[in-house]
Amino acid sequence: MLNRISHEQLVAHDDEGEPHVVMVTRTAIPGSPHLHGVPHYTWNQGQVLHLVDTKVGVLECAATGRRLQVDAWRG
Repeated sequence: MLNRISHEQLVAHDDEGEPHVVMVTRTAIPGSPHLHGVPHYTWNQGQVLHLVDTKVGVLECAATGRRLQVDAWRG
């Protein structure tokens, strides 16, 4: 069975209001191709982002500590 990977792009703004594209990657849960696992967030040439506030959609860059807020977050 193929392990399906889905990709989605979101727009997030930094503290100065500048928009950035964030890539969301999800893999199917093994044995259940219709359910997706935990999302992985990246931006700016593959830098890893961590979700630090699930209520409002705040992501933090692991390398720089810079924070972004996702537009139209559904948390």
